[in-house]
Amino acid sequence: MKIAITGKGGAGKTTIVAHLGKILSEMNDVGKILLIDADATKNLSALLGYENITPVNKIKDVIEGRARLENGLVNLKPSVSDLIDKFSVKISEKLYLLAIGGVEKAGMGCLCPENSILRAMLMEIVLKRNEISVIDMEAGLEIMSRGTVKGVDKILVICEPGYGSVSVTKDIIKFSNELNIKAEVVGNKIRNEEEKEYLSKNLNLKLFHTIPAREDVRDATIKGTLVSGGKFYDGVRELAEKIVYLNSRP
Repeated sequence: MKIAITGKGGAGKTTIVAHLGKILSEMNDVGKILLIDADATKNLSALLGYENITPVNKIKDVIEGRARLENGLVNLKPSVSDLIDKFSVKISEKLYLLAIGGVEKAGMGCLCPENSILRAMLMEIVLKRNEISVIDMEAGLEIMSRGTVKGVDKILVICEPGYGSVSVTKDIIKFSNELNIKAEVVGNKIRNEEEKEYLSKNLNLKLFHTIPAREDVRDATIKGTLVSGGKFYDGVRELAEKIVYLNSRP
């Protein structure tokens, strides 16, 4: 099962990814969970206690040896299958973290070695490996190839009540629709029914799931820790159960 999670910065996607990975890893009959930090900010790595980790697409030896060719050319299909296990770090018995880095934006379509490594690793993780992977993306899916996006079992866009988050979510949904792939919206930091209605009305869709706003979660993330109970935790647990259930259906 492959899950890509995206959304506007600050909407809470990284906090949800971290808790989702922890909860999935503690569920019965669920195997290894690989969390992928594919955001240049490295917030997921920092939240899990690895703020000093170097993303794979920033490791000089990897870039030079796999993706950079002579005369300034770029290898668009670098071999990366061995890098995933090599650079993954073990968080708990079944939970692992891999920081692969974010998009090099020196020109969004930039065919640079760093983006070549990033694309190749996403393709390897989504299309060729068997473990459950939860990918913490930047605000969009453009770095993925069409085939890689189609290989994802569930695309979740985290959206909080507010114009900026709604605007970014609309753009992501539009891009997904152009690829004939459905992206589901998870409303986060929801305080009341009016905020649920605000998101549904402005996005013109039914929300896949909602997670309540909680000050204890904000305090925990500031300290670099995860919560282990409460309404936010229960909301993410329900999300995990919903994802596993839908994935198990024929």
